[in-house]
Order: sequence, then C-alpha cells, then structure tokens
Amino acid sequence: MEDALKLENYSYEDYLDIDNSTQERIELIFGKIYMMAGATAEHQDAVGNIFFVLKNMSKAKEKCQPRVAPFDLKLMVDDKTNVVQPDVMLFCDSELPCAVFEVLSPSTAYKDKTVKKDLYEKSGIKEYFLINVEYKLVEKFMLVDGVYSYIGVFGLEDTLAIECMDDEVEAKEIFN
Repeated sequence: MEDALKLENYSYEDYLDIDNSTQERIELIFGKIYMMAGATAEHQDAVGNIFFVLKNMSKAKEKCQPRVAPFDLKLMVDDKTNVVQPDVMLFCDSELPCAVFEVLSPSTAYKDKTVKKDLYEKSGIKEYFLINVEYKLVEKFMLVDGVYSYIGVFGLEDTLAIECMDDEVEAKEIFN
C-alpha cells in the first residue's frame, strides 16, 4: 500500500513530482502546496493592463523587463525552495524581481495578503502591489529594513510610483 501524501512540509522535489503529474497550476509556499484557480475576465484584463503599462515604461528603461504568469518564480527562504507564479513581476538588473503585482480574487486574496506577502518580504522583493479589481484600488508595500511598510491605497485618480523603475503610472491605467 502506498503512503498517503503528507499535507504539509512538502519539499521542492515533492513539488516537482506533483507538478509533473498534473495539468493544474500549483505553488509551493513555506512547505505547503496551493492549487491555483482559473482567472476571471476582469482579473486577466488587469494583469494584461499592468503588463502593458510596465512593458511600455520599460522601453525607456532598458534594464527592466516585466513577466506575467504562468512564470515560475523560485524563491529561497531558510534554505528551502518556494515556487510561486505572481500575476506580474518586474525584473530590473537582478534575478529577483524588484516588484510583484498580485491581482486579488475571492479564491486568492487571503493567500496574497498573508503567505505570499510574507514570502516576498522574506525574499527581499522591494515593492509589493495588491490590485483590487472590484473596488479599483491598488495597495502598495515597500521593503524597509527587511520588513514591508504599508505605503497606502491608490484609487483611479491617483498616481502610483514604481520606485524600482524610478517612474510613475496613473492607477486608472491598470483598470482600463
């Protein structure tokens, strides 16, 4: 009789075994496997808009390149490999993204605001943005002395600084 899969403390090797045996998208965060749900049209529109805005901004800043899920981002924390697929990542002169954008949905909001935020913080990702498509709001966090500091919430009329690009974007561009 085969051993049942353990519920937590998955290793990177366990993740690879599961990932190779399923068509489902999964993430490994602090030893736990998370299944990823399909996205709504509004979610995909916001992801596409963020990518488009960052791609246009990056033309003037050749050092930066946005990436969009599905794209495995491997992050080492406490000598353990974590694998996530942020909605949008911005890479500028580093293998580690300087900014991550997560578009909230009912099935991912809690994970995005807790374990993924903790993972990004511990990994040293400088900027973290939570995008709420329902209320058309963007929350921004900045890494200060190794801890995320809440910068604020931005609405349609606000301009949002993306520090690692040394540039700004109008928040409404994310929700067009």
